Amino acid sequence: MTIKTDGTILQIVERPFKKGENSSMARKLSFNSDVILEKIMIYFWKNGFEATGFRELTIATGIKTQSLYNAFGNKNELFYQALNRYVSTFSQLSTQIIQSNKTPEQKLRDLLIFDTKPANYPQGCLVVNSLAKLDQIDPRLTQIANKQFDELAANFMLVLTSMKHELRADLPIETLASELLLLHNGIQQVIRNPKESANIHAIVATTIKSLKKD
Repeated sequence: MTIKTDGTILQIVERPFKKGENSSMARKLSFNSDVILEKIMIYFWKNGFEATGFRELTIATGIKTQSLYNAFGNKNELFYQALNRYVSTFSQLSTQIIQSNKTPEQKLRDLLIFDTKPANYPQGCLVVNSLAKLDQIDPRLTQIANKQFDELAANFMLVLTSMKHELRADLPIETLASELLLLHNGIQQVIRNPKESANIHAIVATTIKSLKKD
């Protein structure tokens, strides 16, 4: 199998040569690596690292195992690229919340719950749900996770600062941002359970109310 890379388009020889045929005569199939990586990210997001293998990704993407390996590397490298993409996607969705015309309270709620269904993505957080395994898979993954946590904490601080006059004076904004980040991470671990929906919204409402002056 040979592979040529042109931007995000990968040209791959997919079938054995026929008798009397050379490599230049073999039929080439192409796929957009950006589209395929999106599918890989979503599969890891839904199923986690341990439950995902090349067999499952082949079915999910429609691309043969050897082609996936040649294009993206082994499973650990695939997950590294998928997690990078996830954090970029998370950043885009987070920015949309910050730049929206919603009230600060609504922005805090959206950042805490981070409902990804409207964007046609799975619920829960790929980073949070993979935390226990990140160092075992690849030490670089922890840096990616911290990038997301730092950005989310900064966004919490941004919203909290915008409503500073409404907040209790005894609550430092940096401390609040850290606590909200921890709450966000906890929510992401249970948000896929529909039975927890009412509890999640109640906890978020109570938390936001507790931040404000009486």
